[in-house]
Amino acid sequence: MKNKGICPKCGGEDIRIVEGFYGRYGEGNSFSLGIMGLHSFKKDTYICCDCGFTEEWLAEEDLETVLGSKKAKKRPKEE
Repeated sequence: MKNKGICPKCGGEDIRIVEGFYGRYGEGNSFSLGIMGLHSFKKDTYICCDCGFTEEWLAEEDLETVLGSKKAKKRPKEE
């Protein structure tokens, strides 16, 4: 949805975005890695308004930090 503007589930084109943000008291569209939110990342959420399917994306500049985190484990390959 982010790249093509089309929902992969239903083919809908009414895609909306909720940009990541930090709010008071831990609210917002973000997540943290590390102790006490040492590394916090905003997540942009793409929503298909035809079927409700959603995708969340991090900014590319945050990916290197995620790759270096001990908490972010690599998904095992399927056999």
